[in-house]
Amino acid sequence: MQFKSIQMKIAVLSGLCVLAATTGLVAYDIVASNDKQAFVGQSVSTLTEQKTREGLATLASTQAGIIRSSLDGAFDAARNLARSFEVAAGEGMDATPPGERRAQFNAMLLNVLKDNPRFNGTYSAWEPNALDGRDEEFKNRRDAGSDATGRFLPYWTRDTAGKIAIQPLVEYDSAELHPNGVMKGGWYIGPQKGGGESILDPLPYIVQGKNVYLATMSVPIMVSGRFRGVAGADFDLSFVQKLAEDVRGSIFGGKAGVKIVSYKGLVVADSDHPETIGQPFDRLNSQLSTYLATIQAGRADVQTSGDAFTAFSPITIGRTKTPWSVLITVPRAVALAEAITLDQALTARATRDIAMQFAVALVIAVCAIAAMWMVARSIAGPIRAMTASMRQLAAGRTDLVVPGIGRSDEIGAMADAVGVFRDNAIANRRLQDEAESARRSSESERERNAEMERQRAEAMAEATSGLAKGLKHLADADLTFRLHQPFAAEFEALRNDFNSAVQQLADTMSAVAQASLSMDGGSREISRSADDLSKRTEQQAASLEETAAALDEITANVGNSSRRAEEARAVAVEANYSATQSGVVVADAVDAMQRIEQSSQQISNIIGVIDEIAFQTNLLALNAGVEAARAGEAGKGFAVVAQEVRELAQRSAQAAREIKDLIRNSTVEVENGVRLVRDTGEALKTIVGYIVTVNQHMDAIATSAREQATGLSEVNTAVNQMDQVTQKNAAMVEETNAAGATLAAEASRLIELVGRFQLQGGASAMESSALRRVG
Repeated sequence: MQFKSIQMKIAVLSGLCVLAATTGLVAYDIVASNDKQAFVGQSVSTLTEQKTREGLATLASTQAGIIRSSLDGAFDAARNLARSFEVAAGEGMDATPPGERRAQFNAMLLNVLKDNPRFNGTYSAWEPNALDGRDEEFKNRRDAGSDATGRFLPYWTRDTAGKIAIQPLVEYDSAELHPNGVMKGGWYIGPQKGGGESILDPLPYIVQGKNVYLATMSVPIMVSGRFRGVAGADFDLSFVQKLAEDVRGSIFGGKAGVKIVSYKGLVVADSDHPETIGQPFDRLNSQLSTYLATIQAGRADVQTSGDAFTAFSPITIGRTKTPWSVLITVPRAVALAEAITLDQALTARATRDIAMQFAVALVIAVCAIAAMWMVARSIAGPIRAMTASMRQLAAGRTDLVVPGIGRSDEIGAMADAVGVFRDNAIANRRLQDEAESARRSSESERERNAEMERQRAEAMAEATSGLAKGLKHLADADLTFRLHQPFAAEFEALRNDFNSAVQQLADTMSAVAQASLSMDGGSREISRSADDLSKRTEQQAASLEETAAALDEITANVGNSSRRAEEARAVAVEANYSATQSGVVVADAVDAMQRIEQSSQQISNIIGVIDEIAFQTNLLALNAGVEAARAGEAGKGFAVVAQEVRELAQRSAQAAREIKDLIRNSTVEVENGVRLVRDTGEALKTIVGYIVTVNQHMDAIATSAREQATGLSEVNTAVNQMDQVTQKNAAMVEETNAAGATLAAEASRLIELVGRFQLQGGASAMESSALRRVG
């Protein structure tokens, strides 16, 4: 690209540099912002997903614990009944007489049902004639809990109004499978075949005329190492369904799903589809069948399937080997809603920042180009005026006024140099005029002498030959010739004068030659100095351009560094304060949760012991009442004491149940503690955002520092070059001055030498030349 003016060259090149610099900075900021947004988004998503998994696992474990505690209570009651029946039907001293066993066992089953309002029913089923050998007597005695076989099969149940009734058990020996795959008599056949304690998957039963889904828990009765029957209790699973619905409403704004699944994969409770209770849990979604292995393995886990998280927590009930599981399903969009919102906010913020960067970069570029145009104009204007003056000087005009004289910058130095050139040109012209005048004077003198010699030819016959010989040598420019032969007396002075004139002429011509050589050398030196000065002036202008550009970049970078340093300092203070406060909150929350958990565990253990003691006490009091009744009048007082002890045991059991309710409330408080920890985690994520911002500002400050170092290096180089050029210009000016002084001295000497020649009337050659110029 060719430029016709320095102003345009400076403006265009500096504008391109500014545009390139601003474009590079904006591009770097855009790339850095995108990288930052991607990193923050990925980190927040990962952290949120991890916290969501942990929260779901904790929540599922908590709900599993609540359900397990309720079902374990039923198993404890069934187990205590089985142990009491084993003692009463055994062969020891504490055994109950066979004739009283059915009444005693029915009373015990009824009391356990009354003491446990959540139980739907209590029951016991015995092998044929295994209880008292009186099955034949009790055939079709439904009021005693026997069917047509006469076996002891009482089933005490409670309806919705709280009315308690007894009926014989049915289908206890049926191996037929229900449509959902559950063996109808599995609650009896399982323990009978050595399966130990059993909990049956949900099955629909008609109890007192209503169709209900029950969870049936059975404990085998072993007398003398042989299976004699089972004792058990069952739950109406409606309370589990209500628990699932309550949990669903309390988490994730009711957008999660809570499902409780049995060992065989049947729905125990479903917050979204209660109509599927008792059906396979994958009936509505066949993809859920892959979860069955996790459920049957009794493994706690959090899995991701499609666009949802599913948390598993096993429910190990009693001493069974068929765990149930709590499944909590949360859509990914709901679980990661905060992370998605934060990512969208960061994207919007990045878009605004990019637009602002473009606008600021455009304003900076326009202002910089305008400033460069003004700087170029201030530099190019004086240079154009100086160029015009030098052209006029080169054309021979010496009466011009040099612009810029008196300035303290490089333009002033250039003006001083041009002034020296003008003065030297004036001196050269004056010397040329004086040399021409001397040449004309010498020629006139020679002609006059020749004329005088011709006029006195006759009188100088004797001197003619010598003078002719001398003039011939003089005409041949041989100034070394001298007249040594003496002339006549009247012409001796002529010979001496001739010799003296030749000598003076030789000296004069020698001095004139030397002065001419000196003038020629000085003129050439002045010319070379002018050329060097012109080139160095151009280099100096280029260095000034680079210096100006570097100074602009340094100014911008220093401003950015200062602003970002202030922002980083403020963010660091906020982050430090937030981290300190969050650390205190997290430590307090963790300590509180640990203490609550320890207290809950200890209370649960103590309540379990109290409940078992109360049940045993109630059982012993019942046995004592039976023995007192058998003793007749002698045992009435003991019967009163037994009744009091029984009432105390019932009140203890009631207190134990109330304490269990309190433990459930404390579980809710633990959930609140979990929520506090989650909030603390959100605060920590905010702090992480602050820390990331601080790191970004620190990186930007480091980049600006590197750019400043580069700019300062360029400025240093340019300043060194300017210094060297300035020194050379100063030396050149000194040489020019010395050459001018030498030229002036030689010119003065030439004037003195030429002034020695006298013309007619006694005037010197310089005076004659002056008179001719005036004339």
